[in-house]
Amino acid sequence: MLKGLSILRKTKRAKSGNSLVSMGEKTIIGEQVSFEGSMRGNEDLLINGSVKGSIELHDYHLTVAPKGQVQAEIYAKNVTISGRLVGNIKATCKVDITKEADFSGEIKAKHISVEDGAYLKAVIELDREPQKKAEPADKTAEQAASRSEKEPLTLLSDAESLAISAHHPWEDTSLEPDPASNVVRLFLEGLKEEGEVLDVGPVCGENISFFAQRVKRLYVCDMFLRLDQERRKSLPISWVWQHLDYPPQSFDGILLWNLIDCLDDNEVGRLVELCHNIVRSGGMVMVFVLAEQAIQTVVNSFVIGEGIRLDLRPQPHLDIPFHIRQNREVLALLAPFIPIKSFIYQKGLRQFLFQRD
Repeated sequence: MLKGLSILRKTKRAKSGNSLVSMGEKTIIGEQVSFEGSMRGNEDLLINGSVKGSIELHDYHLTVAPKGQVQAEIYAKNVTISGRLVGNIKATCKVDITKEADFSGEIKAKHISVEDGAYLKAVIELDREPQKKAEPADKTAEQAASRSEKEPLTLLSDAESLAISAHHPWEDTSLEPDPASNVVRLFLEGLKEEGEVLDVGPVCGENISFFAQRVKRLYVCDMFLRLDQERRKSLPISWVWQHLDYPPQSFDGILLWNLIDCLDDNEVGRLVELCHNIVRSGGMVMVFVLAEQAIQTVVNSFVIGEGIRLDLRPQPHLDIPFHIRQNREVLALLAPFIPIKSFIYQKGLRQFLFQRD
C-alpha cells in the first residue's frame, strides 16, 4: 500500500486502466493520473502518468514507464527508467536505464546498467567493490601492455605522423583483441584521489560501470547524442555547448573519446576552450582519433572490455559527419593543453593524453 494515495485509490478503481490501480504486489499510476506530494510504499510502483515530489520504496522496485513523467527525490531498492525522470535517486541495489530513458540528476547505487541511446545527463556514484587494479588482470595482457608502453609517441615527429597516416583504412566495425589501452590506464593512474571525471559519451553501459567503480564521482553528458539531435533539428551547432554548463575547474579528468572527429576545427576550438575551463589544474583529457574514417557508414563508440581492451560498437541511432585529421592537427587544436602521452592502437587508432598546466 502506498501512503498518500488512498483517496486516489478509492476513486480510480472504478475507472478504466488509465488510472491508479493495485495489482497484487504492485501499484500502477495510469497515464491520466497526475500526483504531487510525497509517496511511501510497501510494494512495487509503476508510473505511467505524472508524479512530482518524493517517492520512498526502500525495499521495493520503482519503474518509470516510457510515458511516465517524474520529477522527484527517489529512495528505492531498484529503479528502472524508461521515461523522463528529473531528480536524484538513492537505490540500495540497482538502477537500470533503458534506451528510451531521458534522465537528468544524481544516482547513488550499488550497480547501474545503461542501454545505448539513453538521453543522460547524470552524476553517478556507485558503492565501491573490493579495490580493482586499473592494470590488466592477466599476465599476458600485462606483458603486452608493457611492450606497448615502451613505444610511446610523445609529441609525435613529422615522420611518425606520416607513418601513422599511411596505415590501412578500417576494414570492419570491431577492433582485434590487443593489449590494454595504455592511455586509459595512465588516465586512471593520474587521477587525484580517484577524482571526479566527465564522460561526454556516447552513452555506454560498460564504460559507465567501469569508470564509476574507479573514480569518486562520474559525470555523464552524451554530447554525441546532443550533436545528433541538434543536427536533425537544423539548429546551429553552437547550441550544443549549453549542455557543458559545468562550473569552472569541476573535474580531474575528461573523457573526450573521439568527439573531435565529429566537429569542424572551429567547434573543436570551442570544445577545447570549454574543457580547459571546467578541468582542474593538473587535470587530464583523454582523446581518441580514428584513422581513415571516410569509409565508415555509422558512428561507433569505444567499449572498454576485459583487461582494459577496446572494442568498437556501432551506434546506428547517431548521424554525425566525420573529420579526418593528422597528428599535428590534433596537437595544434588541443594546444592549450600539454600533450603527455600518445600511442598507436589497432589499425591506426591514435590515443592521446593531455594535461592542463
